Amino acid sequence: MFAGEIQKLWRYPVKGLRGEPLTSAVVDAAGMAGDRRLGVYEPGTDKAVWGGSHPKLMGWEAAFPAQCGTADSSAGDPVLYEAGGAAWGLDDAGLPARLAETIDAKKGVEIRPTKGSGERILVVFEASLKALSERMGREIEAARFRPNVIASADLEPFAEYKIPIGTPIRLGDNEFVLHKPCERCVLPSWTPDGSNERDKELHRAIINELDNHFGLYLKTPERAIIRVGDKIAA
Repeated sequence: MFAGEIQKLWRYPVKGLRGEPLTSAVVDAAGMAGDRRLGVYEPGTDKAVWGGSHPKLMGWEAAFPAQCGTADSSAGDPVLYEAGGAAWGLDDAGLPARLAETIDAKKGVEIRPTKGSGERILVVFEASLKALSERMGREIEAARFRPNVIASADLEPFAEYKIPIGTPIRLGDNEFVLHKPCERCVLPSWTPDGSNERDKELHRAIINELDNHFGLYLKTPERAIIRVGDKIAA
């Protein structure tokens, strides 16, 4: 059906913030280790503060510190970095107020554990990203779609959406299954660097031309290690 290679891996330790590139990652039935482990909420509620409601949130980054020479470890707590580069630990008392101030969250914020990445990883194909950029007449950054995997493959642009749900897909030596195409929210229309600019034309194109889908969700019931350079095939 297709064959290709993993070009990039990404993890987002705090949901809504920019994430970190990886060379390898552990994936199991819970999703990618360390991915979307924490979320930002209005204090005392379950209402999420996310990039669609507060686009300046994407001006912040989150990354796990290297552990014992293993750069891709997800042990311990991630470190948060504001747009100016200042680093914050989760236990820094001033972090919630500073985050709320910089993203215009008038009700304040709390950073709490989430349910993770929904037991899946998101794969985006380079050919479709390139074709979308050509349609729009400008580069559309992969970061807008917050993928875990960016893959090259011998697929025509957008052909991945014709692959039947449930199809086995191999990443390296590991068996995954196609869960479903990713239905998009408003988030890709916002600049992924927190600059608070919206591309409504892109949002309309995704809805009207791509049936509001971009990327595929994959799942695996077993523990797997995937790496940049691994083959991907179905």
